[in-house]
Amino acid sequence: MLMSQIITASDIVWGVILTAWVAIVTLYISKIISKYTSIYVARKAIHMLGGGVVAILSPFVFSSPLIPIIASYALMGYLIVRRFRDGIMGWFQENNNYGEIFYTFSFGTVLLLMWLLDGNYWLSKDVFIPLLPIYYMSFGDGVTGIIRNYVYKRRVKGLWGSLGMAIVCIPLGYYFFGIYGAISGAIATIVEVLPLVDDNLSIPFVSFLFLYATVKLL
Repeated sequence: MLMSQIITASDIVWGVILTAWVAIVTLYISKIISKYTSIYVARKAIHMLGGGVVAILSPFVFSSPLIPIIASYALMGYLIVRRFRDGIMGWFQENNNYGEIFYTFSFGTVLLLMWLLDGNYWLSKDVFIPLLPIYYMSFGDGVTGIIRNYVYKRRVKGLWGSLGMAIVCIPLGYYFFGIYGAISGAIATIVEVLPLVDDNLSIPFVSFLFLYATVKLL
């Protein structure tokens, strides 16, 4: 397939616009949020206002997943280089916590995996098979983190945060894929509390695999 068939002029324009928006959220808006709340809340704000907004708009403004995939990996590369060359951006990054790197990796990779499995998914409702897990990672995990920050006053997994995530994810999943979507939202809520794997990896990949298996294969 020719590159011109999967990247249009509109894709490039929207790629620039949304990349600039994510930069504004990351470098400026989150800094203000961190000043008045905490580093943790600023991180979750980036997930929702940055990645979450891009994930919502992407199927409506891009002709293929290529630009979002490229942009997510480019941002991941920037975050890695910036962290190890210049040190952490202290208003949202923390030493020994690589959540923002895992987030950008997961964002691009679930879109890429779906593209490899189904080259035409972007033009059908199947586009939400990889996007829904990104919504869970962005908004569900974002809400649970903010709740925990204010309820427990520290970073800890707890019932109220999980309840908040379930309230976001289960109805969202049901809206897109019925009972299988609702179950995927419950699964995302459960794996978020597991301590073995960073939730920016476990939430999107586990829920994506479940959705693909149930929506596409059953």
